[in-house]
Amino acid sequence: MRIDWGKLWRENWLTILILIGFAAAYILLQTPGDTFGSTEEIVALLDDGTPTVVEFYSNHCSVCLISKPKVDEIETRLEGKARVLRLNVMDEAGRDLAIELGVRATPTFFIFDGHGHIVQVSVGSPDVEAIVNAVEGLQR
Repeated sequence: MRIDWGKLWRENWLTILILIGFAAAYILLQTPGDTFGSTEEIVALLDDGTPTVVEFYSNHCSVCLISKPKVDEIETRLEGKARVLRLNVMDEAGRDLAIELGVRATPTFFIFDGHGHIVQVSVGSPDVEAIVNAVEGLQR
């Protein structure tokens, strides 16, 4: 059986373009995340005096993928004021800490005060202003 590529394109061009668009968006929006060997490494960072925003995410989560530009904005706006950690719940250290903190959905954002204390928790697409304001409020 021979495939008529011209006919296939004419009959399915829109579907093919949509699939190519989705594939390109998925590739561009994936978060590489921060890599840690253990939860102890992460906990040590949360207690080193620097305020930290932790995002628990998965690259299989559509809201996480769509939220990536917002998390990038948070990271840019907090540069020099706080660190932003992106922890993939599919990696061992990220999963273990997520379980320890009771994360039940992705994305989930935690703000730590720099001394290991949780200041704020939010689930879902991040509210950039609320997160930035909460971190900046720690410095007053």
